[in-house]
Amino acid sequence: MALPRSGPRVPAYYSSAAISAGRIFVGGRDKAVHALDAANGKSVWKFVTRARVDSSPVVAGSRIFVGSSDGKLYVLDAASGQKKWEFDAGDAITASPSVAAGRVVVGSTDGRIYCFG
Repeated sequence: MALPRSGPRVPAYYSSAAISAGRIFVGGRDKAVHALDAANGKSVWKFVTRARVDSSPVVAGSRIFVGSSDGKLYVLDAASGQKKWEFDAGDAITASPSVAAGRVVVGSTDGRIYCFG
């Protein structure tokens, strides 16, 4: 299974992948979150941010939570990749979000920890 290419070079992936409902979700240094079909590796959707995505996505129900170096925490629809919500922390979010007890917790490079829910 091959990850999507961006031009002639293959982008780097520092993010760990999340797997749910037959899809693989991963952030890339190509400034995008990718959803791949787990059976054949083909791209299902791609959500573009303004900076690299080193944060590992987390799946909670039908939502994907992932941070970006553009300073935003994104909530994406797992089926379509459409943005449902975003939070602008003002500094890079390279940490991976955690979801538990109806809350989302994530750290930012400004030293703050944010909790939603």
